[in-house]
Amino acid sequence: MVQARICKGRVEVEGSIPAAWEGQVVKIVPLTPDDPLPDLEARLAALHVMGPMEFEPGEWDRIRESLREMDRVSREASARVGR
Repeated sequence: MVQARICKGRVEVEGSIPAAWEGQVVKIVPLTPDDPLPDLEARLAALHVMGPMEFEPGEWDRIRESLREMDRVSREASARVGR
């Protein structure tokens, strides 16, 4: 299986494309929450080894303010749609 991301209307392949696929038409479908990611367990184990996350001084306050701003902007956009 080849994984890719859609970025600005273009397909960006993660990894290499098998040579046997050259010239073939492919079907691209989005992943769903039910689709397994083969390396998920390894990624989770690597994160666990890194230990708890630590914030720089003031970083949590900047994160909190950014979340508040995103909330405000999305509420305004939702209100405009509902009119």
